[in-house]
Formats: sequence, structure tokens, C-alpha cells
Amino acid sequence: MADVATRSKWRGTWKMGGASAFLVFVYVVARNYSYVHKGMLKPNFGLIQQAYDFNLWQLPMALFGIAAVWGTLALIWRRQRKGLVWIALLYAFVAVDLLALRHYVTSVEPQRLIVHRVRLQTPKLTKPVRLLHISDIQSGGITDYEAAIFAQIQALEPDLILNTGDFLQVVPPATFASELPKLLALIRAANPRLGTYGVFGDTERELYGIPADQLAPLTMLSSRSAQIDTGGGVIHLHGLSLYQSKNQIWATRSVEQWLETSGQDTFRILFGHAPDYSLKVGEMPIDLCLAGHTHGGQVRLPWYGPLVIDSEVPSDWARGFRRIGIPYLNVSAGAGSNRYEGLPPLRFNCPTEMTLIELVPMRPSF
Repeated sequence: MADVATRSKWRGTWKMGGASAFLVFVYVVARNYSYVHKGMLKPNFGLIQQAYDFNLWQLPMALFGIAAVWGTLALIWRRQRKGLVWIALLYAFVAVDLLALRHYVTSVEPQRLIVHRVRLQTPKLTKPVRLLHISDIQSGGITDYEAAIFAQIQALEPDLILNTGDFLQVVPPATFASELPKLLALIRAANPRLGTYGVFGDTERELYGIPADQLAPLTMLSSRSAQIDTGGGVIHLHGLSLYQSKNQIWATRSVEQWLETSGQDTFRILFGHAPDYSLKVGEMPIDLCLAGHTHGGQVRLPWYGPLVIDSEVPSDWARGFRRIGIPYLNVSAGAGSNRYEGLPPLRFNCPTEMTLIELVPMRPSF
């Protein structure tokens, strides 16, 4: 009889625990559905901030509170103490896990910079060229992390650096005026033999008003081209304006004009901030396209992929190197993280990155 009574007692305790867990689960699902329904994934960065705070701060604090309630009941209902203590510990365990996840996505993965290496053969160059593609540093203020990025760049010894925009996204008390000189000092220290070129992104409109000589050695190409003699062939760059990179029709007009002035024996690189332009250039005689802007989604769920890429390209184009017809395309997941509307640096399953693309002469076929 005692054994039956014990089983009945435990069954009742776990039923109460299961019912409370189910209610919490339903509430969490409902809150997150409301964020999505209101347009969080369009994206709405204010709602993203709210979802982040709810899931990784308010929710674990609430779970600690629920754990405390179950712990208090364990002190009162002595006959069911063991089961109640287990339920309290389970709630506390989940809360600790959520806070650990908050720390990881905010302070660990956003600074876990990865260097991807790509090797691309071409008949248009007779000597190798090491091209570094970096994008979306998006610094809220120049810190040791940004210094580490450029130290890593120097260690890689690239011949050419192409930056696809979003250099700064300052967070007060930092200002654009206070941080740009620090960033330019890092750029100057890492400037390679063939130069550093960039295009305008979304977050540093102040750059438009700065004379070109004050940005040196950074050369901004907005609907402009540049030819680079590598000593083993010519690279012909064309940088799209921010608007052109997001508008396929305007991008196509700019690219067609560029191709009319570009020799077929030059290695042609087209780059813009957003990758949307790449949807219209697959049949054009371009060797390499570069873009950023998507951040790879920043949050990528297993078996699903990125939640938000803010682009018209397919979600599997949101980061990485691939062929899209005649050209190759590299979309960088970014060396930094979006800070719009006060967001902290936030990444999950999508660490920060830059890409070293080694352009090498085509091997002769026998």
C-alpha cells in the first residue's frame, strides 16, 4: 500500500510540474509568434531587440522565479519534497542555460572571427594575387576586437583588400567623428601593395561628405571603376553605389557601361554592399562578384538556415562562395554585427568572418 501511495504522490507532483511547464511553453510560443506576426522578420530591429530581451533575459528571470516557487512548496509539502525539488532544479537549469546562451550569442560568437580561404583559377593572371574580402565591420566603437581584425589581416598578407561597406555603426557615447580616425589608422596599418578599395554601406552616410584624400589609402568606388596592374595581369574593379547594389535594374545599367570600357583579358571584379544585384549578372562576362549586407543572417537555426537576411537573394546565398552562372559570387557574413536601434552584437551559428580569395593562374591542361 505504501508503494502505491508513493507512486500516486509522485504522479501527482509530476502532473503539476508538467502542467506548469506546458503553460510556460505555450506562453513562450505565443510571445514569439506575436513578434513574428508583427513583422520581426521583415526585418523590424525594434522587435528583434524585444524578442532578444524576452527570450534571453526576461524568460530566464521568470524561470528562476518559478523555480523559487517550487522550492518554497518543497519546504511546505514535506511528503512531496523530493519531486518538488527536482522540478525546481529543472526550471533553474533551463534558466541558467538561457543566460549562458545569452552570453554566448552576445559576447562569444560575435568575436569568433573565422577566415575562409578560397582558391580560384583564372587564365587572366600569370601571377597569384591574394584578395581579402571583408564586409560589415559595423563597429559601435573601435575596440580591441577591431584591432584584432586588422592584425589578422596583416598576418594574412593580402595583396588587395576589398571592403563591401558598413564600416561603422557607432553607439553613443562614441561618435562617427571620434571613431573614423581610429578606423582609418587601422586601415592604413594593414594597407596592402595593391591598395584598399571599398563601397558605401547603409550605416556610414557621413562618409559621403569626406574628401577622398582624407580617406586615403581607402579608395571608395561608388558607381566608379579602377584598374589595377598586379604585375601579372590587370584587375578591373567596378564598385556599385548603395542604391545600385539593391536595385537590379540600376545595377545592370551601371555594369553594362563598365563592361563596354573593360578589356576582355582583364580580371573583372564587381562589388557592392547588398548582394541583390547578383540576381541579374549571371550571364554577364564578369569573373567575380562580392557583397555583404546580409550578415549571413546572424542567427541561423539548424536545418532551417537564417531567420533574416534583408535581401532578395535566396537564403542559401546569404553567405559563402558559389558560382552563379558565368561569375563567382562571395557574400560575406560580415566581420561585425548589426547594432541598429541599440541591438547588442548578436550571433548564433553564424560567426563573424572574412574571406581570403587566392586568384591563381590557370594550370595548363595536357
